[in-house]
Amino acid sequence: MKRFLKSQKGQTAVEYLLLVAVAITLGIAFTKAANAYLLDNPNSFLNKQLNLLNQQFDSANNYKYYKIP
Repeated sequence: MKRFLKSQKGQTAVEYLLLVAVAITLGIAFTKAANAYLLDNPNSFLNKQLNLLNQQFDSANNYKYYKIP
């Protein structure tokens, strides 16, 4: 086992694991930043569009309801 850890294959395996760990960390950080910017921000484009839709289809507006015979 000690020979494997000191060999070139062992070093390559450790380097790949470190690269995967860094990639996962960067992905999580990017996802959190994107979520904060795109979804949690009240002035984001998506929230502005949702507010417009809520204003258009708000139940406070007086809609006419028709019964289907």
